[in-house]
Amino acid sequence: MNTMITAATTDRSCTQRDVASSELRLVPLPTMSTIGTLERGLKILDLLVEIESDPVRQAKGVSVQQVATSLDIHKSSASRLMQTLVSTGYAVAASPNRRGFRLGPAVQTNEQLHPAQRRLSSMARPFLERLVDLTGECSHAAVSAGTSALVIDDAETGKSLRVVAGTGRRVPLHCTSAGKVLLAHGLATVPADLPVRTARTITDVDALVAHLATIVEQGYSIDDEENDEGVRCISAPVREGRDGPVIGCIGIDGPSIRVTSDTVEQMAAQLVRVAADLSAELEQRPAPAEHVS
Repeated sequence: MNTMITAATTDRSCTQRDVASSELRLVPLPTMSTIGTLERGLKILDLLVEIESDPVRQAKGVSVQQVATSLDIHKSSASRLMQTLVSTGYAVAASPNRRGFRLGPAVQTNEQLHPAQRRLSSMARPFLERLVDLTGECSHAAVSAGTSALVIDDAETGKSLRVVAGTGRRVPLHCTSAGKVLLAHGLATVPADLPVRTARTITDVDALVAHLATIVEQGYSIDDEENDEGVRCISAPVREGRDGPVIGCIGIDGPSIRVTSDTVEQMAAQLVRVAADLSAELEQRPAPAEHVS
């Protein structure tokens, strides 16, 4: 079935819904070992959720020893379970200088974003609207969320043919402009598996790594119909201050009949300038001190 991009239907990187096949398949029952591992993983998630509401415990995180004690398992087993949760984005290190863990971006809503991500979410809107005015296309802001990119805000153009990002959606890393910016700046890990989405999708890890180096050099990334045919998207990094670390990205999404080889460079230049202005605004408005009760 062909995909039409209208006000209600957009690309996979935005708001398209995939229709599941009605074909019935026989699925093997999980083993008791698999069920036991899943149960332990869920118990660990309960521990991580519990500390999110406590600023003091959140800063320290949940240690491997605490996990081992709570689940009554060996410390090495607890360590393997934690590493699995980290690799899939369900847990992250509480801080670079601590050995504890906290809830990861794969299970976080906008209210559970890290402080810098929350600031980006709260301040991005006027800059996204400026992008819509400049380019005539929809715009988005996104951050890393484990094995995907999370759209934290978006603004729409009034044109009937448009590509809407969809706040709260998670999109692939390897074939979207937002995902590739986050990968290029080390905010996410390059996936080992790069599924084909279109004929233009980069599916070789070495080729993707080389492509990411180009993105850092030119200052923006392009999804050249790599996630869905007929759609091009451009994203640029947003820093916590002009010379600060990259914390996310903003970008535009449009049909390929308007975002063309003749217009993409001008749009990218406009985007990079707006991203730089947002980065400067983040520096001028320092983060408020976190309250610890």
